[in-house]
Amino acid sequence: MATATRGTVMLASARDRVVDAVGEAAHLGHEARVLKTLAADAIEDGVHSAKRAIRRGAHEIEDLRDTAVSRVRRAPLASIALAGGAGLLLGIVVGWLGYCAAQPARTRTRTSADHGVA
Repeated sequence: MATATRGTVMLASARDRVVDAVGEAAHLGHEARVLKTLAADAIEDGVHSAKRAIRRGAHEIEDLRDTAVSRVRRAPLASIALAGGAGLLLGIVVGWLGYCAAQPARTRTRTSADHGVA
């Protein structure tokens, strides 16, 4: 009879472990669904913020364009002079950078003649 009791206890223990494992799996599934929902909400908020920033940037660019047009209409010669000066400065900088990039590195090796040794 001791064998039957031991088998029943082992069966009950195995059954409890299976029930615990199923309960843990259900809990993990629920946690995964919650995390999925949170991630989807965060992505949706990010997309909404990006769209709002794009719209705001487009409005700011339009305002900048309108301001530039009004300034050119008020002072056309000053605008032309400013644009010409900016173009000249940009051309000088680009030309100087191109000249510096085209020059070989000015490194030389020292010889005994450089040190005064014959």
